[in-house]
Amino acid sequence: MAGLAAALLLLSQFAWMLPAITYAETAGDVLVVRVQYYGEIGDKIREKARFTRNQLEAMGSRTYYYSNITRVGTVMSMAAHGPEVMTIIQQARIDPGSIKNVTFRTTDGYTRNFTVEGHLKAKKYYYPNLSSLYERNEAGNALTPLEGATEGREAVPAILALQFGESKEPGIHAEELQMDTKKTYRFCMGQGELKEGKMTNPSDNGGDITSMESCHSIYGIDITLAGSPIRGMSLDLDDPNIEVGSYKQISAHLDVDELFADEFTADDLTWISSDPSIAEVDSSGEVTVHRQGTVTITAIAPDGTKASITINGVGDDEEEEKEEEKVSKEPDKENNTTSSRRRSSTVTADNSKPADNTETKTAEQTAKAVSIKYHEIVLGDLVVEEASPVEEYRNKMSENAQALDEARTYSPAAAAGTAAGAGSLCFAGALARIIRYRRNF
Repeated sequence: MAGLAAALLLLSQFAWMLPAITYAETAGDVLVVRVQYYGEIGDKIREKARFTRNQLEAMGSRTYYYSNITRVGTVMSMAAHGPEVMTIIQQARIDPGSIKNVTFRTTDGYTRNFTVEGHLKAKKYYYPNLSSLYERNEAGNALTPLEGATEGREAVPAILALQFGESKEPGIHAEELQMDTKKTYRFCMGQGELKEGKMTNPSDNGGDITSMESCHSIYGIDITLAGSPIRGMSLDLDDPNIEVGSYKQISAHLDVDELFADEFTADDLTWISSDPSIAEVDSSGEVTVHRQGTVTITAIAPDGTKASITINGVGDDEEEEKEEEKVSKEPDKENNTTSSRRRSSTVTADNSKPADNTETKTAEQTAKAVSIKYHEIVLGDLVVEEASPVEEYRNKMSENAQALDEARTYSPAAAAGTAAGAGSLCFAGALARIIRYRRNF
């Protein structure tokens, strides 16, 4: 057991080297190109392409020379052979215009972000005379090109070197260097604009130091793209007119980068209704309509992409509810209680036909009819006791007028009583005409 424990302890001491050993097996062999999106939720990254050394060699590889300024104010001369980085990106079918930055993965853990316009496509040069025609400052962190140092400069591209050689010795020209055959890749980039007699900027943040930008032991390239893997979104519904009280499912379609197609689905969407009182929408995009009106349903993807659709709540339930509420408040004229109206679509006991509403209508008409009560009128020995409908009042008025004339022959009191009765009948007749006009008899 003691021997096993000692072996495990020894292994743990070298465990930190395992990632480097794994990377070392792939560095200089297969180059893996991966892509991710800037600010993407979940920091997802996918392999876009991989190239062997022979494939990289076939991408128009050439030999170029470089002169880079170091942190200590000297010149590092390099000879390198390989394809341009922009060619590799194009071969990986990546749009250069969508690239935010490029990162080289190395076995020593060194990473630095490069941009297309600022590094990969920017004008960079090789100064063949700079290694022997410069003067270092007292601080030892910058140099000044002397007369003739910038003559014969040559524009050089940013490449992924399959072979390279380097020297920091003054007066060594890159053309004199021998390239090794080590199986490793290196990023090489030229020097920026230099002027004779002007001291270089020692800053490595936008300055003239370029040797630090030349990373080696590369086994992969990570490319961060601007924008989002979600290119667009649309919502579909077979009919935007939905009956009140019913529900329908909205279909969402996401246009996603093929590498990330399995990462974003309709389940990742957030749904919002502009007016939940009209229609609600749940987390799956199912809409339930509560009342009439127009509402906008919006779906939001994790990256903020939005799509909307308009839905109309249709049906007459709202008007029926108002009418029912109005009728329910009308007093029952016979029982002096609140009555409720039955819909004409009421189903009979056998569920075969609507109920017969004849009796109900007759009752309603009877409730609306106007009945006039009257009192007996005694004119001496003459008694008027017949109850007449409204249409017969006019005839009765004529008869009573004649009775009044006859009553005058009996006594003045009887005449006064007959006049009062006739006056009541006249008033009742006038009231009947008013009621008839108002009620449209």
